[in-house]
Amino acid sequence: MYLSAVLAATLVHEPGVLAGGLGIALVCCGRMRGVLLRKAFFAVLPVNLMISAGLVLAGGLAGSIDGNALLLLNLRVLLLSLLVAWTVHAVDFDRVLARWPAARRWLAIVRIHIGLLQRQASDYRIAFASRSAEPPTLATRYRAVAAHGLGLLDKAVQNAEATTLAMRSRGALDD
Repeated sequence: MYLSAVLAATLVHEPGVLAGGLGIALVCCGRMRGVLLRKAFFAVLPVNLMISAGLVLAGGLAGSIDGNALLLLNLRVLLLSLLVAWTVHAVDFDRVLARWPAARRWLAIVRIHIGLLQRQASDYRIAFASRSAEPPTLATRYRAVAAHGLGLLDKAVQNAEATTLAMRSRGALDD
């Protein structure tokens, strides 16, 4: 069902149909619909704002802003992120992957890396706040976010390499 919903959300090019799909997904989410919609909305908000601003700017420079494309893009991204949030909330991946030990190992790796990246993000936020004697300017915040992003990418690559080497040395990846 999830795969067909994702496929339909990517193939449909009518904002009304996507809005209807979003409504159906919200009804299917049950009592958690508000929490899941909030999570999905705020997860994609920064990216959607930047892409929407780029579309508006490009349309303004070209002389015509395509509101239909803008609405279509934002509805599709929100619907897909809601489907992901709902799936993560509703599915017990340990139970689903119980019959496939290799897949469960990869799930464990993903969870470990998520925890490591969350910890590093928290450390960066605390460090930035402790080094700021006064409220930082927007440019300073942008530089801090860029440095944070590069640090997260470096750490993710380093952790992935270390984990892969450790698992390979123990024969875990010799399927």
